[in-house]
Amino acid sequence: MSKNNRRKNKHINNKNYKKTDNSLSQSSYTREKRHQDLYDTDFNITKQQVFNFDEMSFSDELDTSFVESKRKKREQIIEELNSSYEKDENKREHREIRKKPKVRIGRMVVFVFVCVLLLFLIGVGVYSLFIPPKEKIVTKEKTIVVVDDNYLFLGDSLTEYYDLDKYYKDLPVVNSGISGNITEDILNDMDHRVYQYNPSKVFLLIGTNDIQKGISSSEIVDHIKEILTDIHDNRPYAELYLESLYPVDEDKDASRDRTNEEIIEINKKLKKYCKDKDIVYIDLFQELVDEEDEDIRIKDEYSEDGLHLTDEGYEVVTNKIMKYLKEEE
Repeated sequence: MSKNNRRKNKHINNKNYKKTDNSLSQSSYTREKRHQDLYDTDFNITKQQVFNFDEMSFSDELDTSFVESKRKKREQIIEELNSSYEKDENKREHREIRKKPKVRIGRMVVFVFVCVLLLFLIGVGVYSLFIPPKEKIVTKEKTIVVVDDNYLFLGDSLTEYYDLDKYYKDLPVVNSGISGNITEDILNDMDHRVYQYNPSKVFLLIGTNDIQKGISSSEIVDHIKEILTDIHDNRPYAELYLESLYPVDEDKDASRDRTNEEIIEINKKLKKYCKDKDIVYIDLFQELVDEEDEDIRIKDEYSEDGLHLTDEGYEVVTNKIMKYLKEEE
């Protein structure tokens, strides 16, 4: 071999060596890079090492079929999850949309109810302020109120001399009679004569002294009506009983200017008034008058002076009044 040929072969060998060296370096770099990529991924990758005898180098070839399958499966799972999430989100939005109208309708109903209630209250207030109250209608139904028994006898000397404890033993009786009283005296002192006792029954006998004083029959009747009305207004639960005026003996001094004719006239008016007002009228004139005598006068055994009663006279009165007290038993 010539010298030039040896140089040429040497040059070629050097060149091949460098090429081989570069190839090894490149192969080493590629292998490191692939290792790094494999390190970064979450998948196990199957490696196959192939030795290139011609190139005098090693090369790494990856079997990516498994990786590709994993990737596709992961993408499929992600896609299914996304699809499921979208479906759930759509369902949730649909439910929210369906709930909102109900909430709005419920609020609207409450709002309308409150408005109607306020208008009703305002209407009631305006009505109560500007519309006059209706008159109370009295029906036939009667309310029964129970009060403590307290029987009041109201009048003049004929009542004051009436020994109630003697004739009404063990009964709650009160004597509110004052000698010389006329109807106006009682009207001027109703609080002390009537109201303070809060009576359950009132037996009124008044008017004979008014006749003696010259007061007209119509005025006497009006005063008696006023007494009864005042008691009813102030003690509405008290039962009212009106006694007729007693007969007198005009021939005796105690009767003075009283006449049985005027007494009868007053009694007729009082009886009619009691009938109209549903007040109990007790006719004691007929119980005390002497029916056997042609002249109208009180029986002698019932009065000694022709005006005031004896015990026999009070017994007659008691027997008559006791009937009204026994009605409760």
